[in-house]
Amino acid sequence: NYQNALSSCFMGATQALWEPLEARESLVESEIEPLKNITLFDPEAQVEVAFLNAVESGRRLARDLAGTNPERFAPPGFADYCLQQLHNSAVELQIIDDQDFIEKEYPLLAAVARASKQVTRHQARVVNMQYVGEGPIDKTLILIGKGVTYDTGGADVKTGGHMAGMSRDKGGAGAVAGFMKTLAEYKPKGLKVMASLGLVRNSIGADCFVADEIINSHAGVRVRIGNTDAEGRLVMADLLSHGREKAKGEVAP
Repeated sequence: NYQNALSSCFMGATQALWEPLEARESLVESEIEPLKNITLFDPEAQVEVAFLNAVESGRRLARDLAGTNPERFAPPGFADYCLQQLHNSAVELQIIDDQDFIEKEYPLLAAVARASKQVTRHQARVVNMQYVGEGPIDKTLILIGKGVTYDTGGADVKTGGHMAGMSRDKGGAGAVAGFMKTLAEYKPKGLKVMASLGLVRNSIGADCFVADEIINSHAGVRVRIGNTDAEGRLVMADLLSHGREKAKGEVAP
């Protein structure tokens, strides 16, 4: 019943010891996170330390991405931090920043991002990542991450204080990026993983998408908007459609 107890304790300890990215930068990381080592005592040697370290490394990246302020990690900043953290690793990363291309290939995502397009630092990004393990591939995973870096609700604006905390609507993309970081460090064999992050800011403005609008998706399905605060499914739908196409030529997708 308790075969994962030691691993769980390690994960709980490392989460409790974590300090936010801005705090580590402004208050000196070595002082506010002073621990250098955690020793695990396991007489049956069932815990794989390399695995735990890789998982925690991914969790740290996910927490940093999800918890950091919405101006720093608006879509361009979020994408660039992923690139920085995965540079020269076992994960290949591509950032799509061409707004015309995004509008053509990811029309639902582009609709959500429409009101933010005029602000350069808020412009949408699509991040594609790929990991290919050593040896024959036995299984392929395709992951999609929702990265709404700030969710005002759009035309269906959040009211009554409900906008607070909406910088964390990028947690899905943070989790997927963190998973890719874990793969980059642990390097499991026989596994291929393709991940896509849809990074947008659901802004309010004269050009924002509105309820009753009908938009043609990448899959060729017409989508009628019922509420602009239900933007996450729009951000992910085009990515899923692209993922479906990628899956056709893969092993056990």
